[in-house]
Amino acid sequence: MYILGLTTMGEAAAALLRDGDLVAAAEEERFSRIKHHVGFPHNALRYVLEEARISMADIAHVGLYWRPWVLGHRIRTTLAALTRSPEHFVRRVVRGREQISGHYFPMMRLPRLLREQYGGRDFRFHYLEHHLCHAASAFFCSPFESAAIFTFDGTGEATTTLFAHGQGTRIRKVKEIRLPNSLGQFYSAITNFLGFDMFEGDEYKVMGAAAYGEPEFYDFFRQNVLRLTGEADFQLNTALLDHHLAKHYRFPEALTRVLGPPRRPDEPFTERHFNIAASAQKVFEETVLHLLRWLKRVTGERALCLAGGCALNAVLNGRIERESDFEAVYIQPAAHDAGGALGAALYIAHVILGHPRHFVMEHAYWGPQFKRADYHRALAMMPGQWEELEEEVLIGRVAQLLAKGKIIAWFQGRMEWGPRALGNRSILADPRRPEIRDVLNRKVKLREPFRPFAPSVLEERVQIVFGRRLHAPFMITVHPVVPEMRPVIPAVVHVDGTARPQTVSRKTNPRYWKLIREFERLTGVPVLLNTSFNIQEPIVCTPEDAVDCFLRSEMDYLVMDQFLIRRR
Repeated sequence: MYILGLTTMGEAAAALLRDGDLVAAAEEERFSRIKHHVGFPHNALRYVLEEARISMADIAHVGLYWRPWVLGHRIRTTLAALTRSPEHFVRRVVRGREQISGHYFPMMRLPRLLREQYGGRDFRFHYLEHHLCHAASAFFCSPFESAAIFTFDGTGEATTTLFAHGQGTRIRKVKEIRLPNSLGQFYSAITNFLGFDMFEGDEYKVMGAAAYGEPEFYDFFRQNVLRLTGEADFQLNTALLDHHLAKHYRFPEALTRVLGPPRRPDEPFTERHFNIAASAQKVFEETVLHLLRWLKRVTGERALCLAGGCALNAVLNGRIERESDFEAVYIQPAAHDAGGALGAALYIAHVILGHPRHFVMEHAYWGPQFKRADYHRALAMMPGQWEELEEEVLIGRVAQLLAKGKIIAWFQGRMEWGPRALGNRSILADPRRPEIRDVLNRKVKLREPFRPFAPSVLEERVQIVFGRRLHAPFMITVHPVVPEMRPVIPAVVHVDGTARPQTVSRKTNPRYWKLIREFERLTGVPVLLNTSFNIQEPIVCTPEDAVDCFLRSEMDYLVMDQFLIRRR
């Protein structure tokens, strides 16, 4: 039986199950080249059908991660804003009208669109609750038979935070927190206060900047903006920090009187800005840890599953792994809204249909891969600049180039699912060279100098680097690097002594594992610097994307499958 899951707003995506196993999953942005693509995922849908070699006529069920008719709570929240500020009210009304016309009405027409444009006739269409799709995306991909589940983001239909309990093929709601109280909207509003753009997904820039600051404003945030109001409750004071006004870079005087003026996008980052980021990150972390203590107590579970856009905050996730009472934590790589496509399909399979579970997501390689002819078409753009090598020769040559300080674009196998490049669409470099970080940020990635890079570590050697056993295949947690290793791999250690590791398995990515192993043989260091293969755009998808990005960059070499391409 084939089950299709879809997301259609930000992070539009498609995921396809066959008899409960994931066949393919991809985000639309990789094909359209539009970051955080909004709209129907036509290209992603075509891809997952092609990967399975089926048509829509073979699909039995389709799930969407949203119930577009659930508007009552949002309307009440909008009306409540009128009592605080006419401007708040107007902004919410405008946004509401945009969502209804731009998102909700098109969602209601999706079954018809699928039947008219893709030929499916007999499938059953399911509108599913947003946060339950997040919960399903985490729990039903995990190795746990039972677990506590915590999902948190800007908002679903009305819910912003879900506490749940997963057991077998069931997910039971324990508690919900609703608008206007939202951890995701708090963090997004701070993102814009600091001169970034929440619509570009810039929240991770705040997380990176936080390591450079001190939590000078923590007490202000805790007492006045994001307040704890019980063991399992918090309150966001939208009179001080309103997500809808922040979208337009509007902030009340009562906030700027304490924090100072909001940063303009072209303004340099100062100590004050770093301190605001550190304060927001700390109050965000402490709030979540507080809520999880209650969830642990009421469920009694040893394991925790996390999902929702906020579950991509790797610094928080590292603290949860180290400091919460849960013994094991699972987060699938597309924890943000794209993962709702996978969650929708899994929810149908296990909760609605009651099918038994057997799938565990151990890797993130669920996107398209390419054939020899595809590579040759792309290489026609670069005559005379490439050679084809046997795998062992290629790996030896690339490891030597990396050890000499060269920057390598590395393209192989199936594209990653989720926002992290995990060794199939990556830019690689020598982590021993402190200068390489500035070169990558300034000349290759064209991004802020405070942005960190991540280490890919042989899973057998992770204890050498982090002083503890870690299973981190999805590069979604941050942990302290042992002091003696920090000067050895300075290019991947953040200013606070931490790093965001990817543990590389010989089983799930043998070629990338071999490359790191060969680099270790040459240098004694079982680590490579890994960052996503892109320049101010979605991660590359096709060989043509890879060649185009390489030619626009200052990288030294491009590896595609068995081909080694050099810059002229």
